[in-house]
Amino acid sequence: MKSFSKWTIAEVEETFALNPCKQLESLNQWLDATASLAPDEQDLIAELREKLLDHVWDWNESELKGKFIFPLLAAVNFDEEQYQSFIEREISMAIDNDTISGVVDFFVASGKRYPKHPYFFIHEFKKEREASGDPLGQLIVTMVAAQKLNNDGKPVYGCYVMDRLWFFVVLQGKDYAGSLAYDATKDDIKEIFSILKKMKEFILKLIVTEQ
Repeated sequence: MKSFSKWTIAEVEETFALNPCKQLESLNQWLDATASLAPDEQDLIAELREKLLDHVWDWNESELKGKFIFPLLAAVNFDEEQYQSFIEREISMAIDNDTISGVVDFFVASGKRYPKHPYFFIHEFKKEREASGDPLGQLIVTMVAAQKLNNDGKPVYGCYVMDRLWFFVVLQGKDYAGSLAYDATKDDIKEIFSILKKMKEFILKLIVTEQ
């Protein structure tokens, strides 16, 4: 079976019998939740927003990741005692006598030296005007693999990024739903940061229910 990067959302829906939903309670709970921002966090995201605004059309993919996305994620800090962030690691899962696999840009999972139980994915990091493939399809098929790997009936959370635009997605059972775009060059960056911080609380709740 082809790698994550080759999938379209139509193929994912048909192959795994997924249902796109306009509303999903688990997504609404995530997006509606608010996390308080410390003064130093507010200063940092304001600085990152200005930098992105100045260079959003100039940076290549590596510059976008290194100068904006990774500093933002580092400020959230997805590296805790019970879970870690992993960058460009491979995930592989046998499904229906075949294997789906691929290298994932960024994800959060239990495990210290290697990922064990994935909870949250950020995928793509593509430049908006140069995006290739189907970022939603590539993210969802990755989440399907994680869902099969976890085998616990819990939601899998994700996000894909296209330059300044962030889209948040939840897969629960056979249903999935995604947010509208959040623009990181606008005040939306505060919501993006808050949503990412809230994910840490969600992950801890998922971990507690596993114990």
